[in-house]
Amino acid sequence: MAMFSKEEDKIINLGQNAISEKFEEGVSKALDSLTKIGTGYLNERKEPEAEKMVISIKELGKAAALQGMENAAVNAIRALEKILQCSMEQDTEGTTVRVLLSFGTIGKTAAEHQLEMVAKLAASVLGKSGNTAALLNRERETIAVVIGLGEIGKSVYKMKFPDISENSAICISCLGDMGKITAQRSLEKAAVGVELMLEEMAVAAMQENLQNSVRSIATSIEDIGKNAEEEDMENAVFQASSALQTIMSSAENRYLNDASIAAKIALESFNYLDIINDEANIKKVEVIREMMRTLWADSQ
Repeated sequence: MAMFSKEEDKIINLGQNAISEKFEEGVSKALDSLTKIGTGYLNERKEPEAEKMVISIKELGKAAALQGMENAAVNAIRALEKILQCSMEQDTEGTTVRVLLSFGTIGKTAAEHQLEMVAKLAASVLGKSGNTAALLNRERETIAVVIGLGEIGKSVYKMKFPDISENSAICISCLGDMGKITAQRSLEKAAVGVELMLEEMAVAAMQENLQNSVRSIATSIEDIGKNAEEEDMENAVFQASSALQTIMSSAENRYLNDASIAAKIALESFNYLDIINDEANIKKVEVIREMMRTLWADSQ
């Protein structure tokens, strides 16, 4: 792994001190410097070094969100966007994936600390990047976006007033759009990934009795399953029906009748297809779930 230079160490320390002193301008300066260094490394194809800059920017963004420093957290997201652009141009997948997961981390932390605007920015940047990645058939990058959106979405439900947050709706609609694109482009792992994240969001929403969210998630999963069916993507069809079954029974157990009915109706649209509940499908989905968990855990 690349070591930090003395200069880089100094900048990171300045950024951290500026956060503990709530000195916005100092954080901005540190972020600008780290961005310049990071893009410089990418242009020289020094990917491990560039990734270290990404991690440092993410840590500053996360620390800023923990301190309630909205502007500094926004600046960290903007800094990462610049690196993302450079990384996409250079086609450095490893760095791109790391940047995308970093948006998820900052957005999740922001949502947990009631910084709505920061969480919203992170989610919308992810949404845009996800559609681009899916249209370019970059499956691993698409999956990184899916994880980030799902993590932000789940965190929004844990906020004080989750039902008045636009953020969960943004996460659901971005995931829904990506799910359809991935199904149409036969990116089956990514399509299953979207369904898994939507299912996790539905479970989180049910814990807070948020029936509207659960209803729109059920609809999104149904749409993705339908697209997957047209493309003969058995695993994605299987996961769509399995997610809807989970939502239906969990909602029923919690007396969330609207949500349960919505899932049941969505599920019925798959009825004519006897969905093969075989071991192979279950195993494939589990492999994808595990891969996503590992990616997220490694990025934290």
